[in-house]
Amino acid sequence: MMIPTVGGHVSGQQARRDDQMLYLMIKPYAGQAAMMDGLRRTHGLSRQYAMDRFHMTLVPFGDIRLIPPQNLELIRRAAASLQAEPFEVTLNRISGNALVGSRMQALRDFQRSLAARLEAFGIDLPDYAFKPHASLTYEEWRPRNILVSPISWQVRQLLLINSIHGKGHQLLDSWNLEPRQGCLDFDPH
Repeated sequence: MMIPTVGGHVSGQQARRDDQMLYLMIKPYAGQAAMMDGLRRTHGLSRQYAMDRFHMTLVPFGDIRLIPPQNLELIRRAAASLQAEPFEVTLNRISGNALVGSRMQALRDFQRSLAARLEAFGIDLPDYAFKPHASLTYEEWRPRNILVSPISWQVRQLLLINSIHGKGHQLLDSWNLEPRQGCLDFDPH
């Protein structure tokens, strides 16, 4: 099934001022978001982009208003069917306007598994080259390559977000990542 998409980087159409873009993403916790904001202050990056919007896009779908309700339901079902454990993300370098990490294999594996589940449910994915990063600002891009103190968090949720231009993120759904094995209470006595 083809999901119509809009937005310059997803389908080549022009972005509009009233965009409402649908994404599957992960977000840092408030403490890590505050640390990311501190990096913007320290390194002179614009702070107009709200801290609560820091995220890492896993799959962009385009303008939610162009996605039929049955396709949105398929996206939800595919995401709910994903069996994945929590994993760690560590970001330690400002590259351009984004915060990136050097060891992102767990995140890359998670994103590939998510894409495979979506495709298994018949969802045609947009042409999207996944490059793990968290944008710190959307000001004019400048070349930067700055090592910073690592910012890490345990990813425990997958989020379905409607990103409304100029207003923020609207949470549409979320799914917890569950450990596959519980702790064994081993007491030899």
